[in-house]
Amino acid sequence: MKVALVIGRRPAAGVCGVADYAVLLSEVLQAHGVDARLIVSDDWRMRSARKVCESLREYDVVHIQYPSLGFGYKLGPQALALLRSTVVTIHEASQRRILRKLSLLPFVVRPWHVIFTTEFERQYVTKRAPWIGARSSVDPPPSNIRKFAQTLSRAENEIIYFGLILPRKGLEDVVELSRLIQSQGLPWRIRILGSPRPERREYFQRLRAATETLPVVWELNRSEQEVAERLAGTAIAYLPFPDGASERRSTLKAALTQEVVVVTTLGAHTPEAMKLAVKFARTPREALNTIRALFQDTGERAEMGRRAAQYAQTWGTWEQVAERHLAIYENVLGSGQ
Repeated sequence: MKVALVIGRRPAAGVCGVADYAVLLSEVLQAHGVDARLIVSDDWRMRSARKVCESLREYDVVHIQYPSLGFGYKLGPQALALLRSTVVTIHEASQRRILRKLSLLPFVVRPWHVIFTTEFERQYVTKRAPWIGARSSVDPPPSNIRKFAQTLSRAENEIIYFGLILPRKGLEDVVELSRLIQSQGLPWRIRILGSPRPERREYFQRLRAATETLPVVWELNRSEQEVAERLAGTAIAYLPFPDGASERRSTLKAALTQEVVVVTTLGAHTPEAMKLAVKFARTPREALNTIRALFQDTGERAEMGRRAAQYAQTWGTWEQVAERHLAIYENVLGSGQ
């Protein structure tokens, strides 16, 4: 079986969670005997879609991963989905702006199958496009960053933030937490582990300048293995997502997989089961009080780490993800849709 995993351009690892997902999916599918290849191009204009479609004729299954950073705002993937029946994984729908939401419509016109990464996202789309209910499924992926193999001592004077360095990612709250730590003379520091985006370089430089005199350490552009090791040596993470914690957050999944105690924000999309595996704080000041209590109570930290590991197990393994995808591919090919 030949499978084309369409992701747009291929950014560096850690820059686009959807692309990282596709890379891991291709690797585990290949381990299951599937000829799964990443399809990348610099030209995803709508007028180029027919040419792309022709280039994919040799593939049994075309599987589009959307929205990927590599597509940008181009409509080539939508045109491809109209020219040929495809499998589509919609990684995010409910949080997109109105134009982005409209851009999802071509993917539900004639899909072979639509995969969602959370039940919330599936319900959001099928409520508006009920005809795809019978040909859709939910497949929550494990963390894009695999569990670190060794057991490390966890730092008790450090709080980590992990994620893309972009506006609207909660970084302003992280900086405010560092100010509170400094003003109260606490012996802690915050480590910001992430990757700046070139087009947001000014934002990154402004944020970094604002933390020059604060207890903040910047650690940028680390490899997957380095990120896993750093998280495995961390006791507490602060991940204040503006719209709340959910299973769409690959950075949250990475932290929970490494059994880090995560202090985060509650949102409308936060699953009930997740609420037992993390701590919630509405503001940086609430986060400070929660973190102070966690540093003082090693038993509570150990219990929360155990709950994090237990919750991470509900996502299964990448090998199981490959098996579920293979079953979908075989089903759509066998049914002759």
